Amino acid sequence: MTSTRTRPAAAQTQPTTENIEVSAGTAAATTVHATTQPETTTGAGAGQPRTGGHELVQVDPATLAVDVNIRHDARLDDDFCASIADHGVLVPIVAVRTADGALRVRFGHRRTLAAVAAGRPTVPVVVAADEAAGPGGSNAAEVERLVTQWAENEHRAGLTTAERADVIGQLSAFGIAPTQIARRTRATRAEVTAALAVTSSQLARAATARYEFLDLAQAAVVADFDADPDAVTALVVAARDGRFDHVAQRLRDERTDRAARTVVADRLRADGVTVIDAPASQDRARELHRLADAEGTRFTETSHAGCPGHAAYVGQEHGWVLVDADGQPTPDSDDGQDDDGEDADEDDAERPGPGERDWRSWPAARWVCTDPAAHCHRDLWASGTSNDRTPAADMTDTQRDAARAARRDVIDSNKAWGSAETVRRDWLRGLATRKTAPKGTAMFVAAALAHDADLLADIGGNHLAADLLGVEAGAYGRSRGLVDLIERAGDARALLLTLVLVLAAYEARTSRDDWRTLRPATGRYLTHLQASGYALADVELRACGQPVPDRTGSGGGEEV
Repeated sequence: MTSTRTRPAAAQTQPTTENIEVSAGTAAATTVHATTQPETTTGAGAGQPRTGGHELVQVDPATLAVDVNIRHDARLDDDFCASIADHGVLVPIVAVRTADGALRVRFGHRRTLAAVAAGRPTVPVVVAADEAAGPGGSNAAEVERLVTQWAENEHRAGLTTAERADVIGQLSAFGIAPTQIARRTRATRAEVTAALAVTSSQLARAATARYEFLDLAQAAVVADFDADPDAVTALVVAARDGRFDHVAQRLRDERTDRAARTVVADRLRADGVTVIDAPASQDRARELHRLADAEGTRFTETSHAGCPGHAAYVGQEHGWVLVDADGQPTPDSDDGQDDDGEDADEDDAERPGPGERDWRSWPAARWVCTDPAAHCHRDLWASGTSNDRTPAADMTDTQRDAARAARRDVIDSNKAWGSAETVRRDWLRGLATRKTAPKGTAMFVAAALAHDADLLADIGGNHLAADLLGVEAGAYGRSRGLVDLIERAGDARALLLTLVLVLAAYEARTSRDDWRTLRPATGRYLTHLQASGYALADVELRACGQPVPDRTGSGGGEEV
């Protein structure tokens, strides 16, 4: 075939981009005997074959034999074939010449097959030797082939997260738009966006360079928290331990909560209200809902405003909330409950379906008097109580510490459950996009029908399934969109839709109280998610009755 001109051998440079080959395959190929010539050079020695026992030739890839390889499957993915179509074969294929003069690929089967699929007219090939060359004849050559193909496929290292982010950052610095970066590198747009976020954060760049287990999406989250070194450390440890999504969501929720609390506190101060920290049980401050004047009239925010002890702290309220067109909750004042960490009894009310109302918590002002006794207020709760709780004044220091720890556990675990619910439902949405159901689906669905068939009757689960699958839930009754989706599905897809319906029914019935009042249905549900690849948060492990790993000393103090 016709030779092509190249630069002199001494002037040739290593390409800056490679077709990264993660596998090669065995495929039957018709060997076409082609007459090939060594690639020639210009300048000194022009027209002479290369020395050193190697020839560099341009060959039609369809003429190369790819029938001898240690890999069983080429596994040609679309991105790799598209890269070959766009850029050609950047790293020459290595071949040996057979006894009958044909070329058989030794290294680069995957590049060869991709070039054929892409319709490349020629590919660069280094002819290393004759196939049967070497002492011992063909057996020795075959042993050499097996060993070298093993080494060539085993000892490969792809780009690290830090290297990928750096390449994308440099392309952006050259003025290449993110969409063009994605097209030319075959990275997804999400990966490009994440990489650009990483390159904008010195802390995230340092973390990706030091911790190679961070992927681009995780590194972008690290960049989002680069002003909070403690959060970054928690994220790195969570990535190592497989809890990244849960820790990241909890950090987002805490940041959102802090911002919302700051807004409430600033508004109170702007109105001239003294803002204090949430009072502990042994403090003098008491909330107004338990206080009255000397005549026994209960105080309100307005009636108490003239008291020198009038103040407020930012607490939490819980209740069913309406969601506006932008997905933002609007508290229903009739349903809100003044719960600053203790459980509100959400199970006493009928639970509306998703998209109508949702059980939420939000920061709100809690009105107090900082010293009721000094201002002659009556504490309506100061007399005997109907429960068996020991008054704080009668507790020992150990009992007070235990009570504080228990209350803190309730507050933290309730918040952790809310964060885990967000991660869990995002994972369910990802599951719903699959074409086929995961292994074990039929057994789980059968067990669900045997144990918990009543769950499927809940309208909330039906509407949640519609939300997970991206179809209309409808204002009343069951989702017609689900019915239409199932009618158009084949058997494999229908089994997945059945699984989503069952999982949504379980999910809709979960409660933030499940972590301390174990329910078998929730345990079965979460255990199945875990078996399907979902990483349970610590609070979800508690809901399953599983032991929670000791996180102390797990690297929380490690510098990043």
